[in-house]
Amino acid sequence: MSKIRILPDNLANKIAAGEVVERPASIVKELLENAIDAGATRIDVVIVSGGRRSIRVTDNGEGMNRDDAILSFERHATSKIRTVEDLEAILTLGFRGEALASIASVSRARLRTQTAADLTGTEVEISGGKMYAVRDAATAPGTQIEINSLFFNVPARRKFLKSEATESFHITNLVTHYALAHPNLSFTLTNNGRETLSVVPATDLRERAYQIFGDVFLGDLIEVERSSDGMSVRGFVSSPSAARSNRDNQYFFVNRRYVKDRVIARALSEGFRAMMPSGTFPSAMLFLDVPPTEVDVNVHPAKTEVRFMRSAIVYDLIRDGVRAAIAGARAAATKFVEPERVVREPDVVKAVAVSPPDTVPEALQQHIDLSFRRTPEVVPQVISEVPVPVIVPLHEPAIARLGCLSSRGFDAAGNQLRPAQNLTLNADEISILGQIHSSFIAAADRSGVLVIDQHVAHERILFELHWNALRRKSVDVQRHLIPETFDLTPGQEAAFERLLPELEENGFELSRLSGRTVAVNGAPAMLEAGASRSLLKELLDSIETERKGLSLDELRAEIAAGLACRAAVKINMPLSEEKMRWLIDELMKMENPATCPHGRPIILRITMRELERAFQRI
Repeated sequence: MSKIRILPDNLANKIAAGEVVERPASIVKELLENAIDAGATRIDVVIVSGGRRSIRVTDNGEGMNRDDAILSFERHATSKIRTVEDLEAILTLGFRGEALASIASVSRARLRTQTAADLTGTEVEISGGKMYAVRDAATAPGTQIEINSLFFNVPARRKFLKSEATESFHITNLVTHYALAHPNLSFTLTNNGRETLSVVPATDLRERAYQIFGDVFLGDLIEVERSSDGMSVRGFVSSPSAARSNRDNQYFFVNRRYVKDRVIARALSEGFRAMMPSGTFPSAMLFLDVPPTEVDVNVHPAKTEVRFMRSAIVYDLIRDGVRAAIAGARAAATKFVEPERVVREPDVVKAVAVSPPDTVPEALQQHIDLSFRRTPEVVPQVISEVPVPVIVPLHEPAIARLGCLSSRGFDAAGNQLRPAQNLTLNADEISILGQIHSSFIAAADRSGVLVIDQHVAHERILFELHWNALRRKSVDVQRHLIPETFDLTPGQEAAFERLLPELEENGFELSRLSGRTVAVNGAPAMLEAGASRSLLKELLDSIETERKGLSLDELRAEIAAGLACRAAVKINMPLSEEKMRWLIDELMKMENPATCPHGRPIILRITMRELERAFQRI
């Protein structure tokens, strides 16, 4: 007996559904793309229970006649391509012809459609891939597809679905992407009877971005526009000062198709090289137009990945476009500032040799030219304003047992520095030498040189203070005389209700106003005035409990880390010697002074032996 046989269509469709239908958002994506390809100018999406119970997408596109309505559920039935040549120059969003067949095989589906030329429409009902009814229906021109009971006949797949909040977030994020990519269309999204997104046709991308994200987000964007070798990129990126802790606010489109592409992501990051701290990312909305013959969109069944024929040119185009946009924005800002309002930095103080303190070993004095600049005393009063509570450390007073302080540093010869494990640092033995580029504290002890990142050091201190207060339920709150207000994006609204209890535990006092507007009535006292709004928006964008698999403590720690990062002293900020001393002393009291809450190293040690080897003395 032959071992090889042809699979039944129903089973083949269920297998295909495993690739096409990953979650409810996958269905919304396919139906949105079909509506856009059909020439719709208005698309309405209605979901219930995160799409697990019901998804309905209605459009006013060209619709289908009776025969096409029936054929649309057949596998590999499509109106988008006819020949192999068509596959090499795809201009439509959909083309595979397997989406509806795959979706209908794992759900209960109903299609209602009518063309403008027909007097009556058609209704088709399918359950688990089997067609049960085809009948005439009174409906408006266009198409409506309703998907119910997703994975009702594949329980193994259903149990992998996430919570309602998480699935709603993915759908909201997806509809937002397509609303950005097609500003000339109307979109609405209704979740459990509540409208979470509603946009009317916009004249351009900037207006559409304003409709979705509001003026706060839009005001911080820099316009990008560049063309080369028959390709072009346009859109917006955030200013280097508006760093985020994740890539969630990066939207990439190729020929109006939403994609997740590493070439574009790497080029964007390269465009911001040396302008943002390590581990932070810019926001971006980038639209890349390339000849359809030079991009392969048939790489993945979900059509979210592409392959470029000339990826190096795409990379250079985006990188150079981003760099030019940032440079142009800086030049424009400098040009149009009134002379009397220019904030001038203090005159540069000539670097002078500072006599090594008595506590620096004599051997170390022989090898170091202490030419760090002493900072003028006219500096922001940042650290001194932070109250220093009495802390009972878990280790000996003023002594910290550190593991490997850094595995990222390199010595003068280019060899990776790997400090010995379990080094003991005693705050009383650390002498401050100066500040490097207003960003790093240079210090020395009996074993060598220490370089301390002032931002992450302060971040670690604030994090542990806040975390201890959180456990004691004694977080200090600063109430606002005039509440700050801001509008949630659709994606942020999906996460807001879920995160609200934890945000309140961390010291935020929040209330919902009309629509998607939120009022901040109070915030953790460590935050400076005006910082609440931007931090909250970033937290809502970056934290999804189930997507990251965070426990309750991990979720609270993530929020606390965001607070500490925002409140900590920044790089490129001059500090007096007293403030540097305070930072080091407090850091040594912390439970974990080796790394910041995000895992970055705080201290780099260069031992005497490494210095001697670098200067070829041994």
